[in-house]
Amino acid sequence: MSRHPKEEQLSRIAARMLKALKEEGGATLKTGEIPLRARITQVLLREEAVIEDLDRQANVLLNEHLRAAPPGIDRQKMLLMVRNKLAKEKGIPL
Repeated sequence: MSRHPKEEQLSRIAARMLKALKEEGGATLKTGEIPLRARITQVLLREEAVIEDLDRQANVLLNEHLRAAPPGIDRQKMLLMVRNKLAKEKGIPL
């Protein structure tokens, strides 16, 4: 079964997290490492999707506001402001 490159990347991050927790004595596994790694990967994928949706919403709002904005506005700075405001309203930690 072939996985999406992002999923592969997040799976590697999950593996590094588990390894670090075990090496530092921060975790004792009650289940196998493979299912736990898969579950962490799922959580990371879900969080990534939330952030991507937030970015889409921020772009839509920014484009609506830019129509009425004066010329020369810093688009990137405005996008970050809109994104941060949306994240705060929705309780999404960035």
